[in-house]
Amino acid sequence: MSRRPSTAEPASAPVITEEDLAALDTSEGGETLDRPEEIVNLVAEKAGAALAILTTAVIVVLVTVAVVLRYFFNSSLPVASEGPTYLFPWLIAGGAIVAQATRGHIAVDVLVGRLGGRAHDRAQIAIWAFSAMLLGYLTYLAVYLIPPMAAQSTPIMGWPQLGSFGAFILMVAVMTLQAAARTLHYLRHGAPEKNEAPDA
Repeated sequence: MSRRPSTAEPASAPVITEEDLAALDTSEGGETLDRPEEIVNLVAEKAGAALAILTTAVIVVLVTVAVVLRYFFNSSLPVASEGPTYLFPWLIAGGAIVAQATRGHIAVDVLVGRLGGRAHDRAQIAIWAFSAMLLGYLTYLAVYLIPPMAAQSTPIMGWPQLGSFGAFILMVAVMTLQAAARTLHYLRHGAPEKNEAPDA
């Protein structure tokens, strides 16, 4: 017995729109704002960016020189061998300062992202005040470590390790000021809501 072909029209496949994808997005916060909210973070952003760019350029030059000497001349240059390692903490410090200035750091704010109005402001103020105190304590510990770090030197060039460790001291000190400035700014003007541009 032959089957009759079905006359029913095949069901059309559902179309997923941009709105559907946006509704599925459960990520909260962590977005990078275009500019810092106040002058302290604005200056820190520019200074951190300059530090990161300069350090990156010097590291690239030194690594290139080291590779060329090693593979083409079977030789080495001590400063090219040890310089990138010595300067790398300064690159990290510059990047961390820029990330904090623009709120581009990784944030897990599932709870805070769901708050609104005054509750959101209070949560942000509390978070940044705690961050300022924690970073201030890290700055104290870093300064406390200056004497033992000053007594150490690098194995190749004999440079003081304090020159490299100084990047950490600078980073936590500047980030302390950044967090404190943001706390005061939020106390005066309130914290920006998600996807809201900060007022300068």
